[in-house]
Amino acid sequence: MKRLHSVILRRIILTACVNFVISGMFAYFFFEYILKEQMIQQERARLAQTARQLEYMSEDIANFAFTLIISEQVQKFFKSYDGLSIYDQIKLYRNTLDHLDSYRGLRKEAASFALVLPDGRVFWSEAGSDDYFARKLREPWYENYIRSGAQFAFTVPHRMLMTSNANVETEMISFIVAVRDIMQPNREIGKFILNLDYEPFRELLDYGSEGYEGLVWLNEAGDVLYESGEFGPVVTPESVAALSGSEERFEREGAVVLIDTFEKQNWKLAAIVAKRALLMRGSVVIYLLIVFSLVSMALNLLLMMPAIFRMSRPILRLYQAMNTVSSGNLNTTVDIRTGDELERLGQGFNRMVRDLRAHLEESIRHEQEKRELELNLLLSQLNPHFVYNTLNAVIYMARKGRNEDIVQMVGSFIRLLQDAARTGSEHAMVTLREEIALLKDYVAIQSYRYTDLFEVEWRLDERAMDGLVPRHLLQPLVENAIFHGICPVEDGHGTIRISASCEDGRTLVIRVEDDGVGIEPERLAEVLERPPSRNGSGLRHIGLANTRQRLRHLYGERAELRIVSAPRRGTAVIVELPLKPERRPA
Repeated sequence: MKRLHSVILRRIILTACVNFVISGMFAYFFFEYILKEQMIQQERARLAQTARQLEYMSEDIANFAFTLIISEQVQKFFKSYDGLSIYDQIKLYRNTLDHLDSYRGLRKEAASFALVLPDGRVFWSEAGSDDYFARKLREPWYENYIRSGAQFAFTVPHRMLMTSNANVETEMISFIVAVRDIMQPNREIGKFILNLDYEPFRELLDYGSEGYEGLVWLNEAGDVLYESGEFGPVVTPESVAALSGSEERFEREGAVVLIDTFEKQNWKLAAIVAKRALLMRGSVVIYLLIVFSLVSMALNLLLMMPAIFRMSRPILRLYQAMNTVSSGNLNTTVDIRTGDELERLGQGFNRMVRDLRAHLEESIRHEQEKRELELNLLLSQLNPHFVYNTLNAVIYMARKGRNEDIVQMVGSFIRLLQDAARTGSEHAMVTLREEIALLKDYVAIQSYRYTDLFEVEWRLDERAMDGLVPRHLLQPLVENAIFHGICPVEDGHGTIRISASCEDGRTLVIRVEDDGVGIEPERLAEVLERPPSRNGSGLRHIGLANTRQRLRHLYGERAELRIVSAPRRGTAVIVELPLKPERRPA
């Protein structure tokens, strides 16, 4: 298969050889009078690009801090902290830190926050009762800010702990802003300090300093915020800071110093470009000028036109096909037969569209399954038959004067109703301890309604009680044990054994077992697929099929639901799932 780049390379080499003799005589003149200045302008543009990136980064950080200090929670802290009791002060402090922490993820540079009251008391987000940060405020980086009288400013880099648990201090840069009462703008109520990881600034400037002999970043006070390369003795950061804001360039012995002054802050970014480096780069550009001279352009067009058309036509077809796909038509294909990389590109495009179509169909199917599960759980919050039968039992006990039993049964019923009212993805997972507590309420109600029908034996391993399980996991298993296992027994009495254990420190094993009528082998598969009855006696209509589908949705292959049963020997439902699963998104 022919290589496209080989065809282009051969023709470019031929063109360069033909044009070299013609354009070589003009190269030196062009470089001496034009190219040198052009290269300096390019370096200045590159420096300006780095400065703008740094300026945008600093403006985003400043806007982030301004947004926080005008928030209701931060304003409330500064204005009401001293007037509260110790308990309310602690509560206000915790709420304020929680509020600030909720915004921390919006800025990757944000490491910690500090709140400084007018009397000098300091509250650091990483250790509220520690005086570590208060000691840090006696260092030059903060004292220089105080002496400057600025309302807000970035400090010079300094070292401090990232968190109170860290062992090594990390280089930081802080943004300090005076907090004012938004109701009385002339009243200063404290200071807000946003401590930033210096590494993102260093990475940006390290990348921007490539190709320069030296790079320095100065704030409005002339303090050095960043320095790399070789400054001095001819050019020093101090000499750059002393320049007026209008100067953008000056030359010293063997070097050109380019300066970019920030538009909104009076910061300066200065770069040293060695003259010898300009000459070395110019020697390369000379050949480029020769190649791309007017004569070579004409010859290039004559030699390259066939190859250009050969490439442009397939690329145009690819472009049209991509527009069709972007409009929503995923049944698009493109036919390119050039025998080179463009043909492979077309094949890759077709393969990509097929994979995208398959992925979209799979995503739609998964989303439909997820919505069906959510709808089933929503529609199954309360079973009116269960409520009706429970209230009838309460009326019966009231007529019999069984007040203590009424209190216990109604208490259990209320707790079940409160649990049924909890909705939202944050309640999808609960600890086994919480699930067992609600299950005991459910069992208590059924025990009052079906006196002497069953008894429950609990075998719970304390190590397993803090494991996370899907909410409402066990109630349908116990309900099936009562009404499909024990109720059909002739003497009408049985035992339900509920056990939970921890295996290998990683797997939670829950077992619900009854000694009822059991299940015929040919009916086991039907039981797992059968939807729940709308007239069931439980609080919720959640059958074994839904339970197994929920486990598959939450855990994939990491969870398992098994049924072990034999006729007239009872049934056991075993659930195995991770002991400490990660909470999955809604």
